[in-house]
Amino acid sequence: MSTRSSLMRSEDGQALVEFALVIPVLLLLMLGLVEFSRAWNAQQVLTDVARESLRNSVVANGEFTYDEMRRQIDNALVRASLDPALADVTVDGWKTGTGTPARIRIDYEFEFSFIAPLIGWASDDRSLVLSTSFVMRNE
Repeated sequence: MSTRSSLMRSEDGQALVEFALVIPVLLLLMLGLVEFSRAWNAQQVLTDVARESLRNSVVANGEFTYDEMRRQIDNALVRASLDPALADVTVDGWKTGTGTPARIRIDYEFEFSFIAPLIGWASDDRSLVLSTSFVMRNE
C-alpha cells in the first residue's frame, strides 16, 4: 500500500508542470492577437482618413487647402492614438482641373509594442509599414 501511495503522490504536480509549459505559448498567441488587432485598426484608420481627405480635396471646394487636409489627417491619427509624425503623406494631382486624377498615399510606420522584444530576437526591425492609397477624379 505504501508504494501505491508514493506513486500517487508523485503525479500530484503533473498538471502544474503541464500548465507551466503551455502558458508561455498561450500568452504569446494572445499578445500576437492583440498586436495584429492594433495593426488592423491602424490600417482601417489610415484607409478611412485617406479616402475622406481625398474626397474633400477633389470636390469643387476652394476653401479646402492642403494644410487643412493635413490637419484632418493628423487629427484622425491622434483620435486613434497614432503618432502623426510617423505618417508620410503624398498627394499628386491636387486641384489640377476637372476630370484629372488626384492621388493620395499614406505610409505609416506602425511600431509593435507588446511583442517587440520577441521580434527583436529574430530581426532588428520592430515596425511594419502600413500603406493605403486612393485615386479620384477632380470635380
